[in-house]
Amino acid sequence: MAQSIISSQTPPSEKKHRQSSKDLFKLIIAIVIIGLLGVGSGYYYSQLPKNNPQKNQSNCEQAGGDWENEKCLLSNRLTGEECIDGGQCQSGICFPPELTEEQIAELAEKPLTDITGTCYSEELIEECVKQVNNGTVSLESLCYE
Repeated sequence: MAQSIISSQTPPSEKKHRQSSKDLFKLIIAIVIIGLLGVGSGYYYSQLPKNNPQKNQSNCEQAGGDWENEKCLLSNRLTGEECIDGGQCQSGICFPPELTEEQIAELAEKPLTDITGTCYSEELIEECVKQVNNGTVSLESLCYE
């Protein structure tokens, strides 16, 4: 009975303070859990073979590289081979395919994605060269701006 008298005498502002403290604690725990899940997912992703081609020959070949002298060479594609980024090519330039009229019209509004090009010849590099960057072409990468 004494306890019910004490609890009924607790001011409403103190009850609100306790509730807001509990809510804040729950929020902090949720943020910590989300952070730990993010770190764990990032670590897992970083251990996938395609993200660690340098570890061994199998990982290197799965990532599309060549294993030579205990090293993985990923930027080894020759002129004319398919690419989605210049980093895959010996010349450092991935040249886009011929765009359709529909793609050209769409390009005026936004960059095009999921584009596969071909590695460009080093001998042909002069001034601005059209390029595919990470599977994307834009007005800038096509030398229009």
